[in-house]
Amino acid sequence: MNKTLWMQAVLPWEMRQLKPDICHFTNSVAPLLSPCHVVVTIHDMTLWLYAHYHHRKRLLSMRPLIPLAARRAAAIITVSHSAKADIVRILGTDAAKIHVIHEAPPADFQPLPPGAALEAVRSRYKLPRHFILHVGTLEPRKNLVRLIEVFARLHRAGTIPHSLVFVGANGWMTEPVFEAVERLALHEVVRFLGHVPQDDMAKLYNLADVVTFPSLYEGFGLPVVEAMACGTPVVTSRRGALEEVAGEAAEFVEPTEDDSIAEGLCRVLTNPNRHAELRACGLARAAQFSWAATAAQTMRVYEQVVQA
Repeated sequence: MNKTLWMQAVLPWEMRQLKPDICHFTNSVAPLLSPCHVVVTIHDMTLWLYAHYHHRKRLLSMRPLIPLAARRAAAIITVSHSAKADIVRILGTDAAKIHVIHEAPPADFQPLPPGAALEAVRSRYKLPRHFILHVGTLEPRKNLVRLIEVFARLHRAGTIPHSLVFVGANGWMTEPVFEAVERLALHEVVRFLGHVPQDDMAKLYNLADVVTFPSLYEGFGLPVVEAMACGTPVVTSRRGALEEVAGEAAEFVEPTEDDSIAEGLCRVLTNPNRHAELRACGLARAAQFSWAATAAQTMRVYEQVVQA
C-alpha cells in the first residue's frame, strides 16, 4: 500500500489499538491525526535547500507533510545544531521544541591490525593496495562528479598511485557519475561496490588510505565519524553539519573548487605527518560520539514529553 496513505489513514487506527504513550517517527513525517504524543526526527532540510536534487514524487509526498508534522509534534529531534538552525529558519519552528542529538559510529568500528581478516575483505572486493574511499548513497548532493574529475587530474599527473572506491547504493540522478568515469576513461581505477554488508564496513574503512566526503550539504555526515573511529583520515567540506561533526579532526576543502579538493587529498596522501596527525585527532573526535549517549538523550526527550 502507498506509504503516505498507510501512515495517514491506517496507522492512526492501529495506534489507537496499541495505546502507546509516545510514537517516535524517525523520517521527518508523522500522522496528522495521532491519538498519542508524537516525536519526529528531522535529519536535514535538503527538500528545501536542494530541492532540484530530489525526485518530484518525493517532493510532492513529503514537503507538504513535514511542516505539519513539525507543528503538531510534541518534540522534534535532529542530528546537529546546523540542522536545527535550518529547521528553525525554514519552517519557523520554535527552537525550544527541537532537541539536538548526535548520531555515532557503531561500537565495533575501530582500528584493526593488519592480517588475514583485512586481506580477506581486500580480496573479496578486489581492492588495490592503495585507495581513496567514499561512503554514501550515489546522488548529486554528494558532489561525486567533481570528485571523479579531480581524481582523474591527480591520477593522470601521477601525483598519487591510488584508486577511487565508492561504497553505497544508487540513489537518484546517478547517470552523470557513471558518465564521468566513461568520459575520463577511469574504468581501471574507479570502482563502485554498491551496498556493502555492515560486517565489512569497518574493514573497508581500515583498508582505505583516506576517506573523502566533499558533500555540498549534510545534516550530520555519519561516514565522517565512522572513518575517524577506524583511524582513517578524512577529507571533507565545511558544508552543513560537517565542520560541527568533524571538529578540527579533518582536512577541510571547498567542495565547489577543484583545486581545493585536489590540494586537500594531496596534503593527506603525500604527507605522512599530516596523515598521522589526522588519524590521532580523528580517533579522539570519534570517541566523543556514542549510541549509548544518543539513546540516553532520546529517552530524556520521551520523559519530558510524557511529563509535560
